[in-house]
Amino acid sequence: MKKALLLMVSSSIILAACGNDDEQKNLEQEIKSLEQSSKDYQKNKKSLEKENEKLKDSIKDKEDELEKLKDEVKANQSDTEESKSSKEDSKDKKETSSTEKEQSAKKPFPNTIRTSTNGEVEVVDDIDGKHFQFEDSGMKVSIDHLQIFQVNNMPEGQVLLFNGAKDGYVVMYEVVTENTTNDKLFYDNTASIQHGEQTQRSDYASFIPDSHNEKYMKKSKENTDEYQPGEKTKSLKSIPISKKVYQAIKDNSATFNIHGGVSKTSTYDDASDKVKSFKLNI
Repeated sequence: MKKALLLMVSSSIILAACGNDDEQKNLEQEIKSLEQSSKDYQKNKKSLEKENEKLKDSIKDKEDELEKLKDEVKANQSDTEESKSSKEDSKDKKETSSTEKEQSAKKPFPNTIRTSTNGEVEVVDDIDGKHFQFEDSGMKVSIDHLQIFQVNNMPEGQVLLFNGAKDGYVVMYEVVTENTTNDKLFYDNTASIQHGEQTQRSDYASFIPDSHNEKYMKKSKENTDEYQPGEKTKSLKSIPISKKVYQAIKDNSATFNIHGGVSKTSTYDDASDKVKSFKLNI
C-alpha cells in the first residue's frame, strides 16, 4: 500500500514538471514572437515615417505649383484687363478722333450768307480732299475743300444773286493761288459751275467775310487781280446756284470748272482761255 502511494506521488511530480517545461517553452515562443512583432512594427514605422515625409514634400511642391499657377492666372487676368482697357481706350480715342474730324469737316466756312440773304442756312455737303489742281502760265491753283450751303425762306425778290428765288444754294470753296514765276501776273482767279449752256462764275466778295476775302490779302491795294512774283494767297470764293443746278451737280451732269486766262498785262493781252473741269460727286 505504501509503495503504491509513493508511486502515485512520484508520477504526479513528474507530470507537473513536464507541464512546467511545456508552459515555459510556450512563453518563450510567445516572447520571441512579440519581440519580432515589435521589430517589424519599428521597421514599418520608420518606413511609414519616410513615406509620410515624402508625401509632405510632394504636398509642399504641389502647393508651390498651385501658388505659381494662381500668380500666372492673376497676371494673365491683369494683362487681359489692361489689353481690353487699352483696346477700349484706343477705340474711344478713334471714335472721338473720328467724331472730332467729322465735326471739324462739317464746320462751316466763315460766311455772311445768313446776314446777306435773311434766309435759313445749312451746310448740306462737305466735300474735302478733292485735290483739284490747275496751272496756267505760271499761276498755280489748288482747291481741296468745298462746301454747299442750302438757303431757304429768303424774302421773295430780295436777293438778286438767286434771281429773286426764295430757295437756293451757295457753293463755297477754299482756294490757294500762287504766282510761281519771277514776273508780275494778272489773273482773275475764278471758277464756275456749268450746266449745259448755263455758266455761273464765282465771286470773291459775295457771302465772304473780309478775313477770307482775297482783296484784303493782296500786295497790290489797287488791282485785286494782280499777283506779284512769288505771291501766294489762300481765300474763299462763292458761287450762288439754283435748286435745278444743285440737282444737276448731284446727277453729275454739271461740272465745277477752274478758269485760266493769265496775262502779264492788266489788259489781259495774250491771255489763254484754258479751263479744267471736275466732277464734285456729291
